[in-house]
Amino acid sequence: MKRLALALLLSIVLAGCTAPDGTAPGGPPLVAALEIVAEEQGWVQVRITGISTSGYMLRWGDEDHPHAVTNVVPGDELYAHFYQAVEGPSSGEQIPTEYSISLLNPEGQVIAQETVVVERVDCHLSLLSVDGRLMTVRYWGRYGIDYSVSWGDGTALHFTISTQSGTGILRHTYANAGTYTVGMEEIWAFAQPFFTVTVE
Repeated sequence: MKRLALALLLSIVLAGCTAPDGTAPGGPPLVAALEIVAEEQGWVQVRITGISTSGYMLRWGDEDHPHAVTNVVPGDELYAHFYQAVEGPSSGEQIPTEYSISLLNPEGQVIAQETVVVERVDCHLSLLSVDGRLMTVRYWGRYGIDYSVSWGDGTALHFTISTQSGTGILRHTYANAGTYTVGMEEIWAFAQPFFTVTVE
């Protein structure tokens, strides 16, 4: 009986014995990594891996942006940011700009860094979910610009980006089942498709 109790106590102690980075003793430590996985007209998506504790942050490199810093959540790998346009001296001109994206540990030290060159900033649209015929999307755009989201069923939504973050959520319900091409563009610009969606 004493041996069984001792074995049980030892197994409990060993089960709770982990390194500060969440790995088992003697196992390979987690290595935080930052990778750019998508980039399109100002919209940039990165993947963060090797994070097991809170306190890490992403600095996007455009310090005057209201969302220039993002908290990294353990278990969440994908993060997206939309860079505002750097306007040139001529009307409608945009200046290609380089940004340094940094991953900081809880002590504020840069532990990983990537560079992205944003050539032109227009808009971006991504699919979040489809529930029956109800579709939810996220948009990104330039502050103060008028946009149109075309749903692919002959209808469209016109709106102005009114927040500095340049992003928001939209929902649309289709009247009929089918496959639709969804796009977003500046009003009066050529249609710009981003994805197709099938609803039942």
